[in-house]
Amino acid sequence: MRFHLPIVLLATACIASPALAEDGAPRINGEVAFELENDWNYKSDDRSNLNNDLYLKVEPSATLRLAPGWSVFGHAVMEPVGSVEKFEHRAFEDIGLYVEELFVEYSADRFGAKAGKLNAGFGVAWDRTPGLYGTDLAEDYEISERIGLVGDWNVYSGEYGDHTVSGATFFADTTIFSESFFRGRGDTREEDGGLSNTESFKSFVVAVNGSKIPGMGKFGYHAAFMRQAAGVGNASDEKSFALAGYSSFDLGGDLTFEPLAEIVRQIDQGGNAGSDRSYITLAGQFLWKGWNLALSATERYTDNTTTANNTDSHFQVSAGYEFDFGLAVDVGWKVSEDSGTETRTLGILAAYAIEF
Repeated sequence: MRFHLPIVLLATACIASPALAEDGAPRINGEVAFELENDWNYKSDDRSNLNNDLYLKVEPSATLRLAPGWSVFGHAVMEPVGSVEKFEHRAFEDIGLYVEELFVEYSADRFGAKAGKLNAGFGVAWDRTPGLYGTDLAEDYEISERIGLVGDWNVYSGEYGDHTVSGATFFADTTIFSESFFRGRGDTREEDGGLSNTESFKSFVVAVNGSKIPGMGKFGYHAAFMRQAAGVGNASDEKSFALAGYSSFDLGGDLTFEPLAEIVRQIDQGGNAGSDRSYITLAGQFLWKGWNLALSATERYTDNTTTANNTDSHFQVSAGYEFDFGLAVDVGWKVSEDSGTETRTLGILAAYAIEF
């Protein structure tokens, strides 16, 4: 087992270094986000899915600004590691702490770049879909915890919105930061195989993003192509396309409506030749004086040349309220179907963040 604690402590110390003031010298800011959540799978076609999970999730993040345009960003996550066991009622157990992002960033008026451990930037539904369970199925294609190089160029910013072209090259994290502290989740090594687990920059994503486009509320879009190189055990590279649109409409009377739609197509999904997969996400959220009501649905279609095709689905509805002092409380219900097995879940979430 690789010895990782000194490196984690060193990285934490660097991120939390003393900051200087507004005269161009280094300074630090960030937040610690807390989430207390309970998920109860109360009904399922497969009785082994019946369980309850009560847990605390803590996400500290900080930005150390080194010089004009230059900064270091760090983001750690403390949460349960591993799935809830059959019929288990888990409460504050299996907690692991790991570094999800740690990178150096340069930012200018029209150009930006990042290098380190980061999210490569493919798709938006895994992050933007509203609701307590809105992102669950779309998180399948979240490309996080990669060692990468990212660059973006703001090609236009004006009365027709902001438009940016970006590109990234990356591979799966096989450093000491792939492990977790407290409860271990196991490290990642090249021989473990899997997409983009190549220890070389063979995988890439290119994207075009837009925001603040007039005429359709505060409209934004995302279009991307990604190739994840085959690792040990994969028969093929995975090629993926994403197209998303989202907006925010002021309906008057302090009422806001925020819709989102995204389509993702994966060819040779998971590195399996002849297995293609599509995701369609539709969502909408109403906001009114601290209250929110969110509905979302995601369909996942898998086309196989050697086995039967399969359709999975996920629907959720949730509502909540954010108090003036920052505490947000949401309750939600979801019904998901995975390989023909339907499971229903009730949940409640309390979230609060401390900024510094």
